[in-house]
Amino acid sequence: MFELSDRGGGALEGIAPGFDRRRLRALRRGEIAPDLELDLHGLRREEAHRALRKALREALADGARCVLVVHGRGLRSEGDPVLRASLAGWLAEAPHGPRVLAFTPAEGRRGGATYVLLRRSR
Repeated sequence: MFELSDRGGGALEGIAPGFDRRRLRALRRGEIAPDLELDLHGLRREEAHRALRKALREALADGARCVLVVHGRGLRSEGDPVLRASLAGWLAEAPHGPRVLAFTPAEGRRGGATYVLLRRSR
């Protein structure tokens, strides 16, 4: 579903087939303002998964285009960053997966966050 790229440090970005890479760079730089911010700090894996599914369902229903998911850098996780590592798989899941155009780590001051761009409603 997504073409995945490793951005280093375990951070992944993904794009749907045919998505314009220039728009991906703009998304990564924060040039597309988020309509919604979801903070998953302090949540366990399953709690975070449920919160993300709910937020994406609501964002799609409201016609939101961009969601900023704040997952943290995983500094307090035992082992690898749990939420960041799970995010790509969660974004690909039905029913919202086909509506996700791209996701990318937020650059700069938003370390530990990922921008998610959603397909416009028809």
